[in-house]
Amino acid sequence: MIRRLLVRASTVLVVAVWIALAVPLFAWAGSQGSVLPVVFAIASALTWVAGGRAAALWLRSKAPRPTGAHGTGSGPDRIAVLVCVCDDLDAVAIIRSSHQDIPVDVVLLDDSRDLDAIAQVDALAAARGWQVIRRAERSGFKAGNLNAGIAELRGRYDAFLICDSDVVLEPGVARICRRALTDSTVAVAQASPAASPGRSRFARYFGPLLATHLGVTRGGRGAHGVTAFLGRGALVRAAAIEDVAGFPEAVAEDLAMTVQLRRRGWRIVDVEAAFTEDYPIDYAAFRVQMRKTAEGAVEFLRHPGRMRGLGLREGLDLALETALVPVTALAGAATLVAGAALAGTGTPPPVWVMLVSALAAAAPLLPEAVRRARTQRMAAGVAFALTAGLLYASTTFVVLAAVVRTVLGRRATFWVTPKTASRRGATGTAALLRDELILVPVLAVGAVLASGSLAAAVGPVGPAAMAALFAVGMLPRSRRGLVALAPWSRSASSLSHRAIAAPRASFPARSRTLVS
Repeated sequence: MIRRLLVRASTVLVVAVWIALAVPLFAWAGSQGSVLPVVFAIASALTWVAGGRAAALWLRSKAPRPTGAHGTGSGPDRIAVLVCVCDDLDAVAIIRSSHQDIPVDVVLLDDSRDLDAIAQVDALAAARGWQVIRRAERSGFKAGNLNAGIAELRGRYDAFLICDSDVVLEPGVARICRRALTDSTVAVAQASPAASPGRSRFARYFGPLLATHLGVTRGGRGAHGVTAFLGRGALVRAAAIEDVAGFPEAVAEDLAMTVQLRRRGWRIVDVEAAFTEDYPIDYAAFRVQMRKTAEGAVEFLRHPGRMRGLGLREGLDLALETALVPVTALAGAATLVAGAALAGTGTPPPVWVMLVSALAAAAPLLPEAVRRARTQRMAAGVAFALTAGLLYASTTFVVLAAVVRTVLGRRATFWVTPKTASRRGATGTAALLRDELILVPVLAVGAVLASGSLAAAVGPVGPAAMAALFAVGMLPRSRRGLVALAPWSRSASSLSHRAIAAPRASFPARSRTLVS
């Protein structure tokens, strides 16, 4: 009862606050007698939706969670740990994941092309007695790799524990997930992710946000019955995979698989088990991850028919969660251009509107900021909120470019996040910022033409300047020849649970093996 009341109260409260803020905003826009204020108001209201959802999830995540009842069966007896590898073998992580407290087999699904990487996979498998599966035709992204491996293993296993190469499973993950699958209606038992101890200051500083953010999101969505498959760290029933004809071959295969399973009546449950994975090692890797997220989301939203058959609440939740990244990127860019144009005409937006927009943008970061303020000191929480806010704001144009390209019909790409720190000069840094170099002049010209004032060109420059500051922080030091990252992202001499791999080109390119 308390749980249900808190869920309803959070929704009512957030909607009431949004309406209370949106009414005066649109009243102001309507009184200006032009299109620009209306565009600014619509874009601002959309960003407030994203902030309101983050606040509602935070409130819901505090509700008592039901103790999931398990079935009376024995659960799957034959379990295989499937590790997807693509020129990014992390032997230490895989070995640690193999140490489960119930018997499991390990199968390496190797999509590597690099001959040295292939040799390393073969050597590890031979030393540990593991099986390696390679497919002749590499298509369908990560989902295609999984489908090819599962097809070859059909009939040998009852469930598959899905992992990426950098995932480190706690010893009890297989056992705890297996217990959840004693309920014959459960297709997926999903463990909780966290960032592994970072190999750079960037990863160590921002990495803890992963566990906090996903903990709030999963807890908040689970409060009203929506649970998602995350694509790794999950035990998936073999019969359920066969029932939905395999993993959907999409960039966002985790989201597509969630929808497919739910449409067929299968359940997905969260379990009290955990795994760790690498956080982007530097700013360049972070941009790659954001680009992949945006393209995968737009690719999924281009086919709304995939969600046909879902319940209304679940369908709306999945659509809203998926749309947040692309919609906020578009709304953010519109807010910048329209706001700058309004300032150029001498009628700047109300200050309170800009303050509310800033708070809404920071809402997803507040749980981690509060955690740091409580466990460290208030200044640490404030510093994190400001720094992380600048980090995400700096990706406005890389996300916007990815959204526009995918909306216009370009196929989404399975970008592989670099595992080693970037070592690039001025030319490489300029290439990293190519989206800003293209979009900022276009938007600045648009703002100037809309307002008739050169001052309006300043609006789109803000996020680009932040991106430049993060990117320039990775330029090599001239005297030492070392990578000089931003203060929170310099390479660290200490290692995490794995050794640092030999440097390789880390500028994002299309995956040579996972791109359809």
